[in-house]
Amino acid sequence: MIKTEMSTKPANQKRRNNEKRKEKSRVAARCRRTKEMQIFAELTAALPARKEEVEQLDKASVMRLAISYLKVRDVVSLLPESESEHPKMQNPEGMEEVSTELSYMKALDGFVLVLSQQGDIVYCSENIADHLGVSQMEIMGQSVFEFSHPCDHDEIREALRSTSSGRRDLLLRLKCTLTSKGRNVHLKSASYKVIHITGHMLMPGDDKAERNNNEDKKPDADDKKATRNGTLVAVGRPIPHPSNIEIPLDSKTFLSKHSLDMKFTYVDEALMNTLGFEPEELVGRSVYEYHHAADTGSLVQQFKSLFSKGQCETGRYRFLAKTGGYAWVQTQATVITDKQQKPISVVCVNYVISGTSEQKLNCFLCQENIVFYVYEGKM
Repeated sequence: MIKTEMSTKPANQKRRNNEKRKEKSRVAARCRRTKEMQIFAELTAALPARKEEVEQLDKASVMRLAISYLKVRDVVSLLPESESEHPKMQNPEGMEEVSTELSYMKALDGFVLVLSQQGDIVYCSENIADHLGVSQMEIMGQSVFEFSHPCDHDEIREALRSTSSGRRDLLLRLKCTLTSKGRNVHLKSASYKVIHITGHMLMPGDDKAERNNNEDKKPDADDKKATRNGTLVAVGRPIPHPSNIEIPLDSKTFLSKHSLDMKFTYVDEALMNTLGFEPEELVGRSVYEYHHAADTGSLVQQFKSLFSKGQCETGRYRFLAKTGGYAWVQTQATVITDKQQKPISVVCVNYVISGTSEQKLNCFLCQENIVFYVYEGKM
């Protein structure tokens, strides 16, 4: 009996010790969770966004956005310094009023997009939701490859891979959750929308190196240690569908319709006022007959993108005038499909952005003996 009582005492003591250790562990875990919640609450409050936007974010999203905003600071350091001294406004309210009055985003007619060389979306402007339906909080810090068409990934990598700064011009298909009726669907059900991305690749040290060369000084030691991670700062602009364009168009804009081999099937009368052609003169003729031969290469590549992606926006090219010379034109083209999504025609909105130049030069005579191959619109 005595032995039994003695054997139960160590067991009870061991059990009590285990309970104490478990209680200490639970208390320590609660303290860690409380501190973690406090830290995340402070981090959430520090995010430069409206309170209602960040209140519902999970911890992973808070960390993702915090990292993105830290990277934004690095991007700002890459921007070239202005030599002129502009007066700085000290009143934050005044700055907000200036931003509101200037309406920068409306002037851009698109959204700001900042990409790292790894393809991370470092920053995007808030109005990206107006064009793609995806909110700024949802897309920042994500990879652009998750929101772009798989067939465009190589084009993105090529643009970001280069170690040299300079202009970038891309046509990308990005996921869009907005339907034609204005509804917002889930990202898994999103369609693709063609976005024209134009911007510049910024590389660390480029601005400093240029200043050092101008001043005949050697680069600083810090410049040699700088990592060569560039950033693409760009503007994304959707190409409007012809059905959404307000008519009548202005006098410097004309509408044209083409078959799949890019022959004119319709041209509105505005072409007569700008370039001197009667609409009947162009019907049945190829669009390649009416641009400057020096612009053939770029137009062929852009029309290839048109038939592979459904839309394109050309760069500036020279459209020949009937009376001689040429005018600079920029075109937004859209492939029109039937109910089975088969392409049936191409509609172009053409913007004449200059007057007629070199009017004494008959470009048609100069080019009649030039033989060049063009893309015939084959799918």
